[in-house]
Amino acid sequence: MLLHKTRGITVFRQFLMTVVVLSAVTIAYAQTGNMVGTVTDATGAGIPGATITAKNLATATARTATTDATGSYSIPNLAAGGYEVSIEKEGFSLLRIQNVELTVAQNLTLNGSLQVGVVSQSVEVAGSSVPAINLEDAQISNVVDTRRIQDLPLITRDPYQLVLLSPGAQQTSSALGGFSVNGQRERNNNFLLDGTDNNDASVPGIPGGVSTINPDSTQEFRVITNNFLPEFGRNSGAVVDIVTRGGTNRFHGDLYEYNRVNALAARDFFNPKGDPQNPFVRNQFGASLGGPIVKDKTFFFVNSEWDRFRTTLTNSSVVPTPAFKSGIFTYDGQQINLANPASANNALGLPLKVVRLAVPLAVIEQRLASDVTSGRRDDLREAATQIATAEGAGMADLTIVNDRPVAAVAQQILTFLGWP
Repeated sequence: MLLHKTRGITVFRQFLMTVVVLSAVTIAYAQTGNMVGTVTDATGAGIPGATITAKNLATATARTATTDATGSYSIPNLAAGGYEVSIEKEGFSLLRIQNVELTVAQNLTLNGSLQVGVVSQSVEVAGSSVPAINLEDAQISNVVDTRRIQDLPLITRDPYQLVLLSPGAQQTSSALGGFSVNGQRERNNNFLLDGTDNNDASVPGIPGGVSTINPDSTQEFRVITNNFLPEFGRNSGAVVDIVTRGGTNRFHGDLYEYNRVNALAARDFFNPKGDPQNPFVRNQFGASLGGPIVKDKTFFFVNSEWDRFRTTLTNSSVVPTPAFKSGIFTYDGQQINLANPASANNALGLPLKVVRLAVPLAVIEQRLASDVTSGRRDDLREAATQIATAEGAGMADLTIVNDRPVAAVAQQILTFLGWP
């Protein structure tokens, strides 16, 4: 019995360890990139035992790998950024490839050809000559890099708007404000932030997910629209994989503010010229700072942003004219008379009654703005067709058109307003 229990615990531990390892691999790949390739000689034969070193230009961290018997190598889990790659082997000249750009979730194929010579001799190759074509898998994706994030206009400073630069992506018209990729629902997109799940579990599909970002805290992101690898999984839409900025060996930072005011903005359609312009003030301000804690080893980066948005919108409403209150008015070219029960147009034979309620207008407005159930609001709307503007000493007239006794209607409104 003890043997079976021990064996069960061992199997469970192995299963748990497998899940943890697979999760770690997924997270690592989602926020990094891989560099693979083959090293050959002048005849095209693979060179075994060659040493490949990838040095990050921003942090000076370096990773090395050695080619196998076929001359192939792989350096996984490299941070996105610029690299200097050197390839060396005894009896061959040193090959150095400058400014190689590795993007997030990229499988970069970087091959090298060594020439016979001494290691002290070197051959320099520009990283721009390295094709950015993905030769390792069938993923279809698009990278939005730092330059586009910083240079393209973003009216609300939301980097997720640039997802629409990807082929197959289009804005949806729902209240979520999301986007559809290749015809998939906007709720079917998978958002990752530095390799971790950034999806809103309650309302998926909202761009930005749980943790939002701004252009100053974003390094780059990749939008995978088709054939994404199984480690991403979860959704049938796009995978939006964002990497935030990090510290480097140089201190860098900024202070910024973006200001929009109504004096420099167009009027709303319902706020025409001649009326006071609606106030509109949007302030977005923040700061960033990054740099080394221990040079070549430990770095930091912080960013914080605040939003201040103040505005008032003009709404339009259809309200009765003074003629409506008298019961005699013109509608669509036809004279209407509802002044008394005997009027020709008064089909129900009901009197038109105006009741003065001793209720201050401020109390009415306060009660209407309070949190009441829609049912009670409907009762009030049914009982009173208009709350007129303040008259006299801040009092309000309520014109009642209802078959119930006026006293009962007035009491219902008073009860609704909480007036004794």
